[in-house]
Amino acid sequence: MESRFGRKPEVIHFDVVYYRPESVAEAVAAFEEARERGLDPLYLAGGTEITTFSRQGKIRPGALIDLKKIPECNLLDTRGEELVLGAALPLNRVIEAGVFPLLSQTAACIADYTTRNRLSLGGNIAGRLPYREAVLPFLACDARFVFAGPNGTRTVDCEEAFAEHLRAQAGEFLLQILVENRYLTSPFFHRRRERGGRIDYPLVTLVLLRTGREIRCAVSGLCSAPRRIGEIEALLSDRTRPAGERAAAAIDAFPVAIRSDFRASADYRRHLFGLALDEGLHALEEW
Repeated sequence: MESRFGRKPEVIHFDVVYYRPESVAEAVAAFEEARERGLDPLYLAGGTEITTFSRQGKIRPGALIDLKKIPECNLLDTRGEELVLGAALPLNRVIEAGVFPLLSQTAACIADYTTRNRLSLGGNIAGRLPYREAVLPFLACDARFVFAGPNGTRTVDCEEAFAEHLRAQAGEFLLQILVENRYLTSPFFHRRRERGGRIDYPLVTLVLLRTGREIRCAVSGLCSAPRRIGEIEALLSDRTRPAGERAAAAIDAFPVAIRSDFRASADYRRHLFGLALDEGLHALEEW
């Protein structure tokens, strides 16, 4: 385990204790040590958001535990009937591997290429911004999240592990994400709409995944946090009705408030969502 005291990264203007563990046990021990010293520790992988928020004065961690050297956090492999994705994987590595096309397409729209070389899969999901688009494919395919912490590891269904934000327990970090192989080739639709060009935050990101006769729906940008919209999935899956009619019914039944801010009004986001839904339902019928 490596520990450096009084480290001052160029863009963070306060002292930070930096740990670079090489195992899960070392990472947990570092967190506990830092917490006992009152250092308000944070786990990091890419560190892009932590660096930005620290520079802006929005957070002030006293210690950072870097997870990039932990082998389990960098795993990308198939084990039995599941794909295993380490939470510290950079987004570009996930994209270029191409093993989960829906995830690759979703992640490729996040930030720019250079940022994605550092931005990690787990870091995007665990972030504080309201978008966190990388979680959408996992919500749609009932992925499982593996957490590591003082009490060992635990595996949790995605919708329990992520309900508006990542629900790690005290001292835990996201270690891996598990996806059943059958979802890797399921028909899907992804559409992202921005205000100021592709390298902007989304007004709406829509993910649809077809499994059998069921269509699953997850969105980001539309609400205060990314979420799966299970309440409208039965409407979307009802093939006795035309696609446009299903899309309209789903919008009318949308269960949560749609965001309105300086980027776009709620009405405009609703309009974009309706267009994307209609397009996606037609696309999945032709798949």
